[in-house]
Amino acid sequence: MPTAEADVIVVGAGPGGSATAYWLAQAGLDVLLIEKATFPRDKVCGDGFTPRGVKPLIDMGIDTGPGAGWIRHRGLRVYGGGHRLELDWPELASYPNYGLVRPRLDFDELLARHAQKAGAHLLEGTRVDGAVLDRAGRVVGVDGRGEGGNPVSYRAQLVIDAGGMSGTVGKSLGLARRTDRPMGVAVRRYFTSPRTNDEYIESWLELRDGERLLPGYGWIF
Repeated sequence: MPTAEADVIVVGAGPGGSATAYWLAQAGLDVLLIEKATFPRDKVCGDGFTPRGVKPLIDMGIDTGPGAGWIRHRGLRVYGGGHRLELDWPELASYPNYGLVRPRLDFDELLARHAQKAGAHLLEGTRVDGAVLDRAGRVVGVDGRGEGGNPVSYRAQLVIDAGGMSGTVGKSLGLARRTDRPMGVAVRRYFTSPRTNDEYIESWLELRDGERLLPGYGWIF
């Protein structure tokens, strides 16, 4: 079974995992970033960034300017209770005064490749089955399956589980998902629209089916 070593293993190349891998690689550490899917791959969540979400991208040196594949917006339009508000993003020294929109299909790969350019080793199509423990019970790596389902094993002084709700490292260590809490469900759909370049993203605090008020809320980017 192939075995490799690194300073840090990051499991999951979503935004959190890729950003973590980027900064660790920038600090000079040998980082292994493991992703179960093969890019490009999609996620049903996100696409919209407020200025607080844009700031970390700028800090990482990601091009957010015109021509870089982003749609820029200047604020938030809110609908609810029969009211409509347009709120511009504030002018602050610590954050940009604009937000961004980009499909997750593009964004996740962009971030993973950015971490790769910083020196992180990206392994796609590799599914982690669980953590590897030493005799003292300390996590020292992960086992999984690579291309063709072949077993693989990786070792590191630090393992970071960035796999989200489906993360296997935590589950292998006995961390169970809470089933006594309400479950949220996200539904996303793309439409061709003449309002693609609208200067505001929209938040609908009420969703209605005729006169019937539905649970949840909606975003339009």
